[in-house]
Amino acid sequence: MTAVLIAMMLTASVPQTNIEMAEDVLIESCLPLIDSLHNYRVDSVKIEMEGEHSGGWLVEQTIIDVLSEGGITVLQDDETGLFDSPVLSIRPMELCIEYGDISRPWIIGSRKIERIAVCELSVCLSSRGGAVLTVLRTGAVQTDEVTLSDTDVLEGSENWDWLSAEVQDDDGGGLLEPLVVTAVVASLIYLFYSSRAE
Repeated sequence: MTAVLIAMMLTASVPQTNIEMAEDVLIESCLPLIDSLHNYRVDSVKIEMEGEHSGGWLVEQTIIDVLSEGGITVLQDDETGLFDSPVLSIRPMELCIEYGDISRPWIIGSRKIERIAVCELSVCLSSRGGAVLTVLRTGAVQTDEVTLSDTDVLEGSENWDWLSAEVQDDDGGGLLEPLVVTAVVASLIYLFYSSRAE
């Protein structure tokens, strides 16, 4: 039992990688598509990716997984001639990881940075004949905090520029914090020795 609790605590303390966080926000963005397709009595679709977002492969893979779990068949290229199924055109308008404010929870300790996952998709459902059935935009945002020193490890491949935003470090904070820490430590030492002298 103790080993299980320790394992759970270790798992909870390990932050998601940027690609895992992007996948979570993608899944959240794709879930409304299931209801929309069911409203049009669509049980099978052909996926067409549009645009040149370098994370398009993750968008396509995630949409296929989400729709399949929602009971919708995603047709492959070699199957499209056999069925008269609608086409679901997906354009990633935004899919990225951004960094926000840097903070330190205590006077001393690791600096934390806000991490923001953003996804916005433009979706068009059309018949095989090209008639547009519906157009919608869907998206989601998720945030968390990670240790500033972990950002390089969490970003993954250098080719995934959409997962590695620039960290906007506050130069003034880097100079001010050591001065504040030094002043606090000096005050504590002074108080300790002055109370002993009395």
